[in-house]
Amino acid sequence: MAWTPPTKFTVILTFLLLAGGLFVLIELFFGLTGVLPALPLGTFSSTEVWGMIGMGLVFLAWFLMFLGVKLKGL
Repeated sequence: MAWTPPTKFTVILTFLLLAGGLFVLIELFFGLTGVLPALPLGTFSSTEVWGMIGMGLVFLAWFLMFLGVKLKGL
């Protein structure tokens, strides 16, 4: 199956999403800066909500890069 290189926009957006997601996850695990505000939603604690946000950003970065490679011109 053929592939096309992703555009610069896709690569930059993917990098920003991945960097943001990894920052959130590293901040949760190691607590280096303490910049994440309290964000409880419903029955989820603040740590769980930030974990879901971080994992969602990492997944979106992977998915966007996957689409950028598989679809022509993205």
